[in-house]
Amino acid sequence: MLFEKYRLVAMPPARWAELIVDEEKCDGCGRCAKACPVQLLEVKNKVSKSNERYDVFRCLTCENCSAVCPQNALTIEKDYRVPQGFWKNEHLFKGTKTFPAPFGMKKGEDFEDYKDELTGVEQVIYQRRSNRLFRKKQVAPEIINRIIEAGRFAPSAGNNQPWKFIVVQNQDVLEELKLKSKKTLRFFSKLCIPESWMDKKTPGDKNADLKRWQKILLWILVWFVGGDADQRAHGGLNAVTSDPDFHLFFNAPAMILFLADKRAIGGTDLDLGICAQNMVLTAHSLGLGTCYVDLITKALDYDRKFRKKLGITYPFKIVTSLAIGYPKGKIDGIVRREQPRVKWIG
Repeated sequence: MLFEKYRLVAMPPARWAELIVDEEKCDGCGRCAKACPVQLLEVKNKVSKSNERYDVFRCLTCENCSAVCPQNALTIEKDYRVPQGFWKNEHLFKGTKTFPAPFGMKKGEDFEDYKDELTGVEQVIYQRRSNRLFRKKQVAPEIINRIIEAGRFAPSAGNNQPWKFIVVQNQDVLEELKLKSKKTLRFFSKLCIPESWMDKKTPGDKNADLKRWQKILLWILVWFVGGDADQRAHGGLNAVTSDPDFHLFFNAPAMILFLADKRAIGGTDLDLGICAQNMVLTAHSLGLGTCYVDLITKALDYDRKFRKKLGITYPFKIVTSLAIGYPKGKIDGIVRREQPRVKWIG
């Protein structure tokens, strides 16, 4: 049992979700390919399909591809399950993903049937999706101030309010941040990505494997970075670093950086997460789109000079960032999620 817990840390065998495309409905618009966070889709012969970049179709099952499809041509079937080893998870879930059921309704019941019975907050929570398709239109300062104000009133440990925000709308600064981030992240890619995957190829090398030293390194790293060593995270990292045309911020017109006071009471990361979610829900209720972009934190951790340029100085550290702007077309929509793990003690 002890041995089982510590084996198969690097790229464990897994059962992945499957993308199903209704070719009669699909018109090849390409929105799904642009919305996929790990670049696993392409349009070929006017039909969306897996581009087979990797040895298997490594879908995160976020279902954003189906949410943004105007033709309702895409569905995701099955779930990501690891049967053995360190990342074993098949025993943690009961059944497959389901649609929202706030009133204990049957699986798959139409959201529109009970939408009007929900509060406005609930409606935004269920429908909000990460947005990666932005219009060029800039967000007015007064709207961003309104969003930040919602974050300001989030609860925090000891009412310490450990947050600071940096709003970046200057496109030259955003471009510099993107390039510096991609350069730093590519270094990390070399540590945990098969060599043949380092530069984008479609289809990818299905026989690619990690070198022995990479497997050993990942076994060590998992104790320091936890879930960041998960192979699904590698797919996202590879998407950013293997394609020079991939825009880390999805061409969003504005970014909000979230900083935390290192000296704050309790768990600052949790406080910033609550604060950020207040802001995300407010943004979507105002018709905006958002997407958390955490990958830039590594670049800023290793670039003191650029941190200073942005105004990230002691006692503050960067926690995450948020791309924000007006969505290009329909983004938000209802998707499935894993069933909750709940133990009732009555």
